[in-house]
Amino acid sequence: MRQKISIDVTLVSGARPGLLKKTLDSFSEKLFRHFNIETLFVNIDPFEGGQAEVDECEAICRCFFPSIETRKPEWPNFTRAVKWLWQQPRAAWVFHLEDDWVLNRDVTYEEFTQSISRRVSQISLMTKEKNWGYRSPYHFEPNRLKLLGKDLGKGLNKKRPIFTTSPSFVKRDFVHRCAALMLDGLDPEKQLNALNPELNTFTAQYRNRFIGQRREYVAVDIGRKHRKDIGLTKRIVKGISVWAEER
Repeated sequence: MRQKISIDVTLVSGARPGLLKKTLDSFSEKLFRHFNIETLFVNIDPFEGGQAEVDECEAICRCFFPSIETRKPEWPNFTRAVKWLWQQPRAAWVFHLEDDWVLNRDVTYEEFTQSISRRVSQISLMTKEKNWGYRSPYHFEPNRLKLLGKDLGKGLNKKRPIFTTSPSFVKRDFVHRCAALMLDGLDPEKQLNALNPELNTFTAQYRNRFIGQRREYVAVDIGRKHRKDIGLTKRIVKGISVWAEER
């Protein structure tokens, strides 16, 4: 029997112990237990909490992972968090996660290894937010198919693969290079797929393959309801994530 591939984990967290605990409970039960985990790299921003909540989040992480490396910046910045995290991993594959997701089902080691191929640099969990109604197991930019000026309906632009910061396995060398090319002033996911020409030229060589069928929601975003409950809204303004209280 072949030895399992070991993975690192990267985690973007706010100062939100309740959400983080729900996320790690779910992923530990339904994903991490199927893998050999080397190191957790976690960035804990003082977002929605102060130093006490930041320290509580770090303590929660230590309950789930024996080996962790932590960054606790003075000010929250999502892009800098992702950049730092994606520069750290040492294992060949990494599982990237944020602190506000849960799983609907188990994600197995076999699903992961069966998705690996030469051009696949990301293997992402299917979510409702992807709005994926296509048969392709790869995430491409949707477009309209045309022939001699006639609209043939929905299609995919296979020259423009789409990548994500939502729950996914990613290759170490891929994220190292993405981090080096990311611009601090732009939302990381937005610039992975647009806005940053040098980064987009690099990512266009690779593919993001789904775990989960179309409209099968393997992972569920619990952050949206949480933000609604506390009256926070997120907008993208000129490529930057902006948080504001609802009025």
